[in-house]
This record gives sequence, structure tokens and C-alpha cells, in this order.
Amino acid sequence: MEEGTLRAHAYEPEAPRKYHLSVLVEPGLSAWCVHDVHTGHPMALHWSEGDALSSPLVPTQPKSVSFVALPEWNTLVPDGALTEGTEARHLALVHGGLPPGAMRHEPVGHLGATCIYVHDDRLEHRVLDRHPNARSLPMGVLMVQAARRLTADRPLVLLHRGADRLDVAVQRGDTLLLCNTFPVQTAEDVLYFALLACERTGHVPADSSFHLCGTHLTASERALVGRYFGLPVPPTTHAWADVIEGRPTVPDQWLALTEQFACA
Repeated sequence: MEEGTLRAHAYEPEAPRKYHLSVLVEPGLSAWCVHDVHTGHPMALHWSEGDALSSPLVPTQPKSVSFVALPEWNTLVPDGALTEGTEARHLALVHGGLPPGAMRHEPVGHLGATCIYVHDDRLEHRVLDRHPNARSLPMGVLMVQAARRLTADRPLVLLHRGADRLDVAVQRGDTLLLCNTFPVQTAEDVLYFALLACERTGHVPADSSFHLCGTHLTASERALVGRYFGLPVPPTTHAWADVIEGRPTVPDQWLALTEQFACA
């Protein structure tokens, strides 16, 4: 992935405490985006195969910072089933063991649940070394939030394609039906798990809306999934009109960044 930057004309990286900085770090890729904390408007987006935080356009004095580090191992646990000290057991039951790294949890108030998660400590420190007060956010919660925001009159299948993983959330109205992660390598893998998500939640793909996003989504994957599913959710363009400059799929490609502001 080539390095890239998009910015609004009004963006001022030196402005003190005016922006929220969202960061995404994963092996071989990092990126950040900026929202105005007063208006909520997106102001800039930058990505790189190297260290995106070394860009001269990163805000010098952000009011707040959040980050997502991938890969991530997570699970949603109903609050009624979660007692202090059982977090590791819940995560191990889902993933067949405990991955290395610090375990964290994030409440999901509208679900009455908690997301328990672990991510790569080394990637985390790439952010914390520069922004010690940065808040860690789980990808699982971002998926839940995005599915809730994007759902309409049809069941929604939200697919986020990462380097070797597919995060899937299925939402119907106000109800989250599924949120899970699957290993993928090919376009056929993406389609298989998208269809599996429909089967497990009792939906017909052609009668469901779908939203494809993610840092590693390819045109062939988009076309293959589109042959089986109903209506695609239109790209998120209105809020980014001053930034994307005719590239409407960019905000959806970076959903792991763009949803952080609302969570943080």
C-alpha cells in the first residue's frame, strides 16, 4: 500500500487541543485520522507502510488520542455472565487459549455487554511512546458501533477485511445478532464467511444489505460478495466531502480509524 494523505483546507496541525487523533497500527501498516473535537468534522487522514505518526501533518497538540492495534483477539460477554477475575476464562473459551499481551475490557452500554480483548503489546508501544495518555479501543466495539449506525430497514452484514482476518457483524434493527472474526486469505474465504454469517443468523443474502470495508479489501472481493448479497450500503461521503477529493470509498477503507472518534 502506497503512502497517502488527504486533508481539508482548514486543517491546522499546530492548533492546540482542537483535534482528536485516531491511530491504527498493525504489522506493515499504520495510519491516523483527525476529527475536530468541537464540530466532529473529519479533517485529515494519512496512511503509510512505515511509521505514519512521523508525518509532519500529525497534530502536534491533540486534545485526545485513541488507537486500535491489530491483530486483536476479542469476545463480547453479557454483563450478567461476567464476574471479576473471569475475563481470561471467557477469552480462552472463545480462542482456545490466551494470546500474549495485556488484557483489557471495554463496556458496550447499549448491549449490556463487555468486550474483552488482547492485542500486540509491541504495536501498542509504538503509539504510547509518543502519546502516553492514548486510549486503547477494541476493534470489536468499533464493529458493533458501525453496524448499529449503518443498519436500516434490512438486516445488515458488515464485513471488515484486514490483512489475514475478516471481522463480521450482523445487525437487524436495534439487535446485534453476530460479531466474530475469521481467518481469510482469498476472496472465496471472504464470501464463505459472509454467507456463513447469514446462515447462522437466519438471513437470505439477497434480502440483506451489506457493507464492505477494510484496509485490505480488493476489487475482486467486493465484486464477488456483491454477486450474492442484496443492496450495498452507500459509501460514507457526506461528512468527508472536504477531505476525500472524489475518493468516496476512502472513509470506509479506514473504518478502524473513522469510528474511533465516536467511541472515544
